[in-house]
Amino acid sequence: MPESVPQAGTHPRWLLPAAVVGMLVASAGFTWLMINAGLDRADKISSVTAVALGLLLASISGLSWLYQRRAAPTAEADNQWGGGGVVTETGRLEALPGWPVSYPGYRYDSEGSTSVRIFGGQGPAVVDGFPATMNGCAHQQFFVRWRTLGEEQVRVQVVASPDFIPIAEVAEGSAGWIASHGCGQPSWTVAAESQIVDVHVRWQRWVPDT
Repeated sequence: MPESVPQAGTHPRWLLPAAVVGMLVASAGFTWLMINAGLDRADKISSVTAVALGLLLASISGLSWLYQRRAAPTAEADNQWGGGGVVTETGRLEALPGWPVSYPGYRYDSEGSTSVRIFGGQGPAVVDGFPATMNGCAHQQFFVRWRTLGEEQVRVQVVASPDFIPIAEVAEGSAGWIASHGCGQPSWTVAAESQIVDVHVRWQRWVPDT
């Protein structure tokens, strides 16, 4: 699975045992040092050790907080992709969800990206060669993120291949995300006949998890 589909909340199995062994070794070494050191030296060692432990605990707390902040958006992002059916949403570019880490009954297969040019008055523009097919509706699932390169407002709709029959409501914006079954693909139009808009598109294809 590529880097763009992270598995959240996983850690190496050896991490916890290694940490416990390290703490035991450190404790044994510190005990031996205190027993064999003089009183003045022991006081200095205790002071330095207390400061070091305080810094260590503060670092662990900070790392735990950062990890929780990083992991928290995952569930929200997955919810934005929905759990079935077709999702057609628009929003601010910075609000686009991250790629899903899981989807019921499917697993990641491949991805692609391209740019699409929309010409006003010439019907819907679609991704050339997009892998949607009428005979593969249940055999694949698509997740799409897109944005206009100049922040122009466009109309986006999911259509069925190969006849571009609408299968979901129209949404309007300058960026958005789509989840659709295997026979649906995104399409874009602009209102003004003289307008030309470029859209950058990225998508992932997921297949049944068998």
